[in-house]
Amino acid sequence: MASVLGITLFREKTTVHKFSFDTASEGGQAAMSIRSNRIAMVLKSADVNETVVVRGQNIPCTLRAAAMVYEVFSRNPFAFRNEAGTEWTAKWDQRMSSYERQFVPETWVSIHHNGQTLFSTNTSKQIDAIEALAQGGDVNEQIVRRVSQTLFGRDEEFVVQHDSQTAVVFTPFSSYHRAAILERRGGRTGSFAASVHHPPKPKKPVRYDTFIHFCADLIEAVNVRMFLERIKAMIEENRISGPPVTPAQVQGAMNRRKELVAFVNAFERANKVSYRPERPELF
Repeated sequence: MASVLGITLFREKTTVHKFSFDTASEGGQAAMSIRSNRIAMVLKSADVNETVVVRGQNIPCTLRAAAMVYEVFSRNPFAFRNEAGTEWTAKWDQRMSSYERQFVPETWVSIHHNGQTLFSTNTSKQIDAIEALAQGGDVNEQIVRRVSQTLFGRDEEFVVQHDSQTAVVFTPFSSYHRAAILERRGGRTGSFAASVHHPPKPKKPVRYDTFIHFCADLIEAVNVRMFLERIKAMIEENRISGPPVTPAQVQGAMNRRKELVAFVNAFERANKVSYRPERPELF
């Protein structure tokens, strides 16, 4: 039976500025800037232990990719040792919503194993190089500096910054799964926890990947609600900020919110779900 240790999703921001010895460019030149979410998953089954890294442009898509990885491993623990046998593109296409395809084309995910990139919808030699060196471990400024020297040359002086913040923490217990989720609300950070309790035996426990998918839907529903609230506030205040938003996208976001809320409600009807301090507002 497949198992996985607790999962932590980190928001990461990596920036590198380089200064050439033979130039006097004030402030240096921006050489690398990466914003992504990152999960390092430790998967176990019998004598098989694997560490798989998942990256993504936003939290919901990163969680869905992580759930996909767990599902693949639980069905075949040797899948990552026979990498050519997994059709990652087809699996990921099933998890992409029509709203993302049409209105959020910048959405991307990548999967890395033993330093190799197994799947990516946004090829990045910088991320590939970092993961090749990290080998499933934590990313820090030392690793980023070594990658910068490889990519841009050792005859450069680098200023490296790597920030990592915890955003979602999954903890599996014997009787339930729990997720602690940090929210950003108007520049401030809040948090809530969602738990799903396993039914009494002999019924099967709630699958870990199913719960991760539920949390992805829950977080995206909150994000879409906040997006629609911002649009409404701009209309009421007769102001425009940020990239242009079309009426078609607003309608698409409203439809997507209804879809996500339906997913969340269906999961709650089928399982015993509890929240602390309370269920987040979805409408």
